[in-house]
Amino acid sequence: MSDFYNFVKTFFSTNESTDNTKYSSAGHTFHFNTDDAEGIYWFYEGNNFTIDIHDVFIKKEIIHTSFAGLDNFYSFYSSYLVTANGESFNPYQNLSSNSLYVINTKNAENHKFILHKNSPYLGIGINFKQSMIDDYLSSYKNKVCNYEDLFFNTSTITNKPLGKIAKDILNCKMVSPAAEIFFESKAKEWLSITIDSFLNKYNNPISISDNVALKNVVDYIDDHYATSISQKTLEKISAMSGTKLKKLFKQKYQCTITEYTQRRRMNMAEILLLNSSLKIQDIAEAVGYSSHSKFSTCFKKYKGLYPKDIKKYSSKNTPVSDCVRDKK
Repeated sequence: MSDFYNFVKTFFSTNESTDNTKYSSAGHTFHFNTDDAEGIYWFYEGNNFTIDIHDVFIKKEIIHTSFAGLDNFYSFYSSYLVTANGESFNPYQNLSSNSLYVINTKNAENHKFILHKNSPYLGIGINFKQSMIDDYLSSYKNKVCNYEDLFFNTSTITNKPLGKIAKDILNCKMVSPAAEIFFESKAKEWLSITIDSFLNKYNNPISISDNVALKNVVDYIDDHYATSISQKTLEKISAMSGTKLKKLFKQKYQCTITEYTQRRRMNMAEILLLNSSLKIQDIAEAVGYSSHSKFSTCFKKYKGLYPKDIKKYSSKNTPVSDCVRDKK
């Protein structure tokens, strides 16, 4: 077995599971159950990358302050979070549903994260060796100052397309050798989208003043997501025309203003569903919906299942991946 395999085995203090049926049998599955969390860690190891899945229920708040040893294997980790509830620091990243989580493992001495109790965590990520990135960026070294820019500065842009790749990986049931071809293609596609997004951003930059204006718009939406926000209000905040605001917002965040607002509402609704005793109707109203049916439909669109199912499965500590699969 590889050094990374032994690293994982030591980290989780358990042997590989003989039940390797939930995800592709081309990878390795480790089941664990501690006082803090229980679930599955699965990974597939390629030549210059490793794809992994964290499918976990967090029982107690976890504060992780060390990635010691991981830098011996990989340089950058990029993970799409299907569902999560926490924060990462140095740099700060909000760990929430439908977002990207990036770690520079070569510079993670002060990196730490918090995962909050009574919440599921489902993340699909890829660890890249620097050699793989170097192979594709050798002719662009004058443009990419460092690889942190490549991953960290494109996370909002790549969120949506990488989410699709992540879900393809999550649902892959292929066996060898088809699985090897599939996972290598997905790792390359993930990196391709990241590089393309960076170069497009580099070649078509948004001005500093417009970036500040867009940040003001997003901050306002984040604080007033439960209310009805008019387009005119956002135009005044940004000092932009409606056409310019819509164009630059879509360029920067890869979604419309309406989609961003709805995603914010659904993320907050998910937290309330998992961590409160409020009725679904009350939660709908708390995030800005007077109609229970419209709220449920929108929640299903962004989360892949209905609010009642989140309530049901969280009470049983059932992995979110099971919820998603059950509702297919």
